[in-house]
Amino acid sequence: MRKVFEQKKQTHHIATLKKDSLTFEVLLIPEKAMDYRKGLITDVREALEVEKIFSDARKGDIAPELEKHFGTDNIETIADEIITKGHIQLTTEYKNKLKEQKQREVINIISRNGIDPRNNLPIPVSRIELALEQASFNFDPFKNAEEQVEAVLETLRPILPIRFEEKEIEGIIPAQFAGKANGIVSKYGKILKSEWGGNGSWSFVIRIPGGLQDEFINKLNNITHGEVSIKLR
Repeated sequence: MRKVFEQKKQTHHIATLKKDSLTFEVLLIPEKAMDYRKGLITDVREALEVEKIFSDARKGDIAPELEKHFGTDNIETIADEIITKGHIQLTTEYKNKLKEQKQREVINIISRNGIDPRNNLPIPVSRIELALEQASFNFDPFKNAEEQVEAVLETLRPILPIRFEEKEIEGIIPAQFAGKANGIVSKYGKILKSEWGGNGSWSFVIRIPGGLQDEFINKLNNITHGEVSIKLR
């Protein structure tokens, strides 16, 4: 196999996809790859360290016969499939960095929006941090903080009573975005109603923590390019 660059001494971040018993890989810029996978950026080239498809990225071996296995030899199309459907390999150091970042963000969300139902007072950050240490919650480096709040609250409540103001949101998603939106919506709270229209559109009612309302609506606007219909109940 032809080498496209000399092996660097640094550890690379790689996305790997198994297809037709073969391995296909891309080299990633980790922050951009996470943003791309979440739909925060739409140009896959921003997530690539090198615009090449490899059979072994660490050795620099270029993958052969791309069109045979992907139906195209377009690097961007193939990279999109590898990043969104494959396994992203991050260094332990970077994973720990992401987990710490998620923990800080979740603590801030809870501190801003949660109250102690025993006295109706805000909950200090220090108390939330202590409760999390006791609960040993394992933050997911691949999910954004907002998507993990509900799971964190469920884990914390036996240790630290917390009440969030809740909001109910009704939405209608056009057919072309319904599948992706369905997976995202379900991560934010409890779905109270879910119906599929004859034209493939999806309508829902969800109850979420009030502090996540803006983030939730912005996320749906982003993935549907503003074509979502939203109503607060």
